[in-house]
Amino acid sequence: MSNSTSTQVLALGIGSAGARIVSALSKETTLVDRFAYITCDESDLESVEGSKVVIDCPIDQKLTPPMVRGLSIPHQQEIASLVQGAKVVFIVAGLGRATGSGLAPVVSQLASEAGAETVSIAVMPFRFEEKLRFYAGVALRRLRQTSRGVVVVDNDALLKTSSGATIKDLYDMANAEAVKALGSLLARQSEASIPVGLNKVLGTVMQDGYSFLSSASSGSVDKTEEALSRAIIGISKHAETKEARHAIVVLTGDSGVSAGETATAVKRLGSMFGSEAMDVEYAVSYRGGAQVQVSVLASGFKGTRYDEYDPLASLRSIDDSMDYSIQSGLEGLEFCG
Repeated sequence: MSNSTSTQVLALGIGSAGARIVSALSKETTLVDRFAYITCDESDLESVEGSKVVIDCPIDQKLTPPMVRGLSIPHQQEIASLVQGAKVVFIVAGLGRATGSGLAPVVSQLASEAGAETVSIAVMPFRFEEKLRFYAGVALRRLRQTSRGVVVVDNDALLKTSSGATIKDLYDMANAEAVKALGSLLARQSEASIPVGLNKVLGTVMQDGYSFLSSASSGSVDKTEEALSRAIIGISKHAETKEARHAIVVLTGDSGVSAGETATAVKRLGSMFGSEAMDVEYAVSYRGGAQVQVSVLASGFKGTRYDEYDPLASLRSIDDSMDYSIQSGLEGLEFCG
């Protein structure tokens, strides 16, 4: 896939988490041509560069995803303009909170209707954030309906190794891990990297079911195999590993990352997933440190443990379209566009 126009590949961050991840990603990858942001809080956009849409929201009440969708109605033409002309749109959003859960499915649908190949990257809430589970589960299911591919990134993998961290530290580390993993996938050919390529990334995630992105690092003697094992364990907690049919493994380290380590990771991946016939692609980046980071993107999962977050998923007779809530007093207004 050639990048012949400046609007071919777009990364779009939604809400606080999406804006932080996409802003950091803009400094890590040259494979994305354009960056854009949508939020309800203007402070999310203070240090970002790119196109921006701020949804006008009241400050005197707690927002819900349906309310955010309702408030987005007069902005939807503006949002549609953001994705116009893009061939591929990566949508990044933290699910569970009002802005990410409310807008990510809407933006995904608008991008798909504009003719873009839409991949949604859903960052799921920490397990202790129980109040966010319902909206996160509903939003994830709707993203599966409106996107060609959905990549799930779980925050809980950080808790065991970072139990003494503050909440801010946890969010910062989760965002940083997401940026490193995504950056390793969306890299161009250079002296310091052998990339996997955009076509192979899209071919992996645009499969039936869900994709999972997980990463881990190790500095032990068997660092590649240990990091690979930990990355796969991170996925196994949320899905049946044997369902995986396609995968990409990326090794990031210093110039000491050998061809043998790469071969080991590729050969071991299928057996660790319990799927010897799995289609595996690989990439290597020599821009890391002494530790080896292994990122695994696997696809083909029919379900996830997040399905239990959404009790409506099993009810087939209800209207499953996205719900919109209009602020009290505005019911009679008609929005055009």
